[in-house]
Amino acid sequence: MRQLRKGLALGCLLLAACDGGAGSARPVSSVASAATTVGTAAVPEAELPAVPKLSWLERRLRDGDPRWAGWLDQAEELRLQILVTVVAPGKPWSTHEFRVDAEYFYPASAIKTFLAVGALRIMNDLAGEGADREIHRRTLIRRCRRDKSDCWPPRQDEEEDEQGSEVKSAEGEDQKKKHRKLRVGSEIHKMLSYSDNDSYNRLWDIVGHQGINEEMTRLGFSAVRLNHRMNAPADKSRRTARVLLLPPGKRAIVVPRRSSDFEVSATPAKKLSIGKGHNAGGKIVDEPLDFSRMNHVSLRDLQRLNRALIFPDQPGAVTLGLTADQRAYVIKAMTRRLESQKHAAVHGPLSPGVLAVLPHERLRYVGKSGRAYGFHVENAYIEDQETGRGMFVTVTVYANPNGILNDDDYGYDDTTKPLLSSLGEVLTRELLAPSSAPGAQSPSP
Repeated sequence: MRQLRKGLALGCLLLAACDGGAGSARPVSSVASAATTVGTAAVPEAELPAVPKLSWLERRLRDGDPRWAGWLDQAEELRLQILVTVVAPGKPWSTHEFRVDAEYFYPASAIKTFLAVGALRIMNDLAGEGADREIHRRTLIRRCRRDKSDCWPPRQDEEEDEQGSEVKSAEGEDQKKKHRKLRVGSEIHKMLSYSDNDSYNRLWDIVGHQGINEEMTRLGFSAVRLNHRMNAPADKSRRTARVLLLPPGKRAIVVPRRSSDFEVSATPAKKLSIGKGHNAGGKIVDEPLDFSRMNHVSLRDLQRLNRALIFPDQPGAVTLGLTADQRAYVIKAMTRRLESQKHAAVHGPLSPGVLAVLPHERLRYVGKSGRAYGFHVENAYIEDQETGRGMFVTVTVYANPNGILNDDDYGYDDTTKPLLSSLGEVLTRELLAPSSAPGAQSPSP
């Protein structure tokens, strides 16, 4: 009789563990402890593998597009980092992140906004004191070649004749070319709107290697490292040309030639060696490319800059020291024309997905993207102007299937463009147009 009772007890216990009988199922921990009582081998609760809890951002991405399961599972290989700040009218802002600043990423042209802000601050100081302490946006920029005694324009700054060819004097010598009419406001606009590299390099000659890095430190952007011009290495970016700034109706401001011996502190990021090889002057070197002397910025500082530009009165915003007019034309240059979808897709890589949810008439899209060495970066503020809902989205992703850098064979079309477009679509459905996503759950502040 005693053996019968033991058999019945064991049967009931197994039935409950399988959740096949009547009544509510027991918690796993109770079943495990009971099984141990009757001698069944059970894994102690402390040794059970922990199931990672997905963040709101990961859940929404996986639910919003099946491709995100693969992208998120390869996040380390893709160097994927995402930072989202939700702007809801009348509510505290909330921030959601995925692998933010986990390792180095090359900012490419996304760093140009820092140069724009730093250049305006430095030129304001050069312009004067008090009420006059503002560089006029129509101020002419004239760079002077180093190999000529007079202020000859570099080739990129020359005013071309109708044939676009060199003009020779009677003695066969080159005649001095005229300077193109390059103005402070238009150079900042071209650099931020069309990502013009020559405009970046003109402003670089004004601020200098040491000046721009010291300006970033003063502003509190501790992770920013501006080490080089566009399309030039760090060691060839320390010397700058003589520059004349010609404000309308005022004396010329002379910026002398400089050679910087300023040493920027080490880049505060992990995994600075990238790839399995790189192209060096047409020859493949079977070693990773070292990014320790390349430009750098953290994902957090990228977003902090956009927040300071667009919401300067928000508590905790960085004080940029620009005039209201200067801040306005920086923002205007970064505002994407979404009605031109081709232009928007190039300069605002989240925009194809955003426009799949909301019409361009309702949207405001302010951002600066970058793409180089397989890295694709976007730093944007996107707002539904009808509802006032907005979101800051700062993201970087890297794709380079063959592992070789500097060969112009990257995974933009296959990986980074689809990923960024999908990110724009999922976040727009969830945060700007939640009614278009059935069952969507808004993030808690």
